Amino acid sequence: MYLKNIALKNIGPIDELSVEMPFNENGDPKTIIFVGKNGSGKTIIQSQIVDGLYELGSELFDDIGKQNGLKRNYFKVSGGVNLQTEKKSGFSALTFIDDKGNKIEYFDKIGEIKKEDITKLLSDFALDTNNKNDNQKVITSISETIKNDLQNEWMTGAHFYQPAYRYEEPFWKNDSFLDDSRFRDHKRFSGQFNKEIEIISSTKDNKSYLMDLVLDFSNNPKNIIDQSTWQNINNILKRIMKRDDIRFGIGPRGGYRVSIIEQNTDGTAKTQLLPSIDNLSLGESILLNLFVNIIRHGDNPPKQINEIKGLVSIDEIDVHLHTDLQNTVLPELIKLFPRVQFIITTHSPLFLLGMKDVFGEDNFEIRNLPSGEVITTERFSEFERAYKILKNTEKFEDDLKKKVIEIKKPKIYVEGPTDVNYIKKAFELYGKQDNLEKFDIEIIGENTVNGTKNSNNKALKSAENLLKTKLDILSQKIILLNDPEESIEDSSFEDKLYIRKMPKNNSNPIQKGIENLFSKNFIDKAKEIKADSFQFQTVGTEIKNFQIVNGKKSDICTWICENGIKNDFEEFSKIIETIETILIPQPHEN
Repeated sequence: MYLKNIALKNIGPIDELSVEMPFNENGDPKTIIFVGKNGSGKTIIQSQIVDGLYELGSELFDDIGKQNGLKRNYFKVSGGVNLQTEKKSGFSALTFIDDKGNKIEYFDKIGEIKKEDITKLLSDFALDTNNKNDNQKVITSISETIKNDLQNEWMTGAHFYQPAYRYEEPFWKNDSFLDDSRFRDHKRFSGQFNKEIEIISSTKDNKSYLMDLVLDFSNNPKNIIDQSTWQNINNILKRIMKRDDIRFGIGPRGGYRVSIIEQNTDGTAKTQLLPSIDNLSLGESILLNLFVNIIRHGDNPPKQINEIKGLVSIDEIDVHLHTDLQNTVLPELIKLFPRVQFIITTHSPLFLLGMKDVFGEDNFEIRNLPSGEVITTERFSEFERAYKILKNTEKFEDDLKKKVIEIKKPKIYVEGPTDVNYIKKAFELYGKQDNLEKFDIEIIGENTVNGTKNSNNKALKSAENLLKTKLDILSQKIILLNDPEESIEDSSFEDKLYIRKMPKNNSNPIQKGIENLFSKNFIDKAKEIKADSFQFQTVGTEIKNFQIVNGKKSDICTWICENGIKNDFEEFSKIIETIETILIPQPHEN
């Protein structure tokens, strides 16, 4: 069974949305991925789908709906809490199709809904709903023939939802602290589904399932009944660990027995790689459980991995996954299940790029919420932002490496261009301008027509992180000189890289930036003469401090350098001393 259409009106952040699910020419579903900023409706979409699964499942099986006296509780809360502000009505409408093309419709409404409100978004929606001003959940009346067919599809396929708050219990957590009610043993009764629709944690169920398969294989490796299932789970493991020479095996006594082993070319055990699947990383464990869930749900009867069918809805699929697992492994695992309909939400541009590499642009679909428009990978807004940050970071690092490799004299990097001017002026006022020829001082970033770029305390920290791991490329000493307000400690690395902070002048009402080093009297004088260059920060009616207006720093710097005297630059003597001690060799005493 697959989802064919979904439509929403006035639900959460979504005004109107109608999505027809994509399928290929063979009738197999394409993966659909919903993207958008936080609060754009991604989880709203998922909640409507899982609500439809619960309501349909409750019509098919006796153990899905939860009774409350004579009534049945709904999985999803209905009512005004779901509506947009100041709206009086809204709905979600879903259309499912079974293997024989039968259509099953589900409608969840709040308030009075006219038929034309529905058909505007889903022209062929046939379910008859009343116009009463109430809340209502209604599903197509299902004949016994269709019900039997659907029950068979659900029993033999995978139909479930994994929310963003899913997790897997770590192996080191004491069993007495686990909520065993979630993992109770099921006995199969007629009319019961005995599988999860919402899967929050599946470690214990999957461990039991894997144990049965491994024991079957270990006891009879050549005549294993579930040969296809055995291959399926090992294919998942091989993709996750990126190795073709491994499989599941029996672990040592005294612990959980399913291990991961290296195998010979004939399939026999070679050496033990991991004593237990508990030794997988969190991301690897989450991926293993997610896709073993599909195999476990579809393993009745056993079938090849490309024959498993169903609808699998996953919210924030990239949760807890390392970049490589998002970009490479996850798309490859999805591709192993061509007949499973994956309905996914994500924030990860790396996952989308991986999907493009594995599937091609035309074999999956991205919908941008709340509008629902189809977009390409590069149109994904979070991709654009992340890509811009990445490229800026790469360019900054590449430029910095190039700079430090080419330097001929010791170098001082500071946050901004005014820092350069003030320090040079201080050397001049102290009669040490000759020393300026012995080193270079410049901003950490670059000057552009729109001002400085990548030139701030974060850039200095990035430079520190990069250079202290690349000390071998430094042919000259480098000082990263931070502004007075930064919360860093002085440090040095192999007499090559020095992290230093300017002294702090607590009496100066300017608390941030190199201007803090000047005396209060001098800043007061500058404020009187250049009043339009300053703005005040007050607490109540009291002037707490003031700062230079954004864009006026160069004007103030010019005035200070033209009018300042040695006494005004008194605090700069500490900076001069720091620079000379590190960068200028002192004459040896005889």
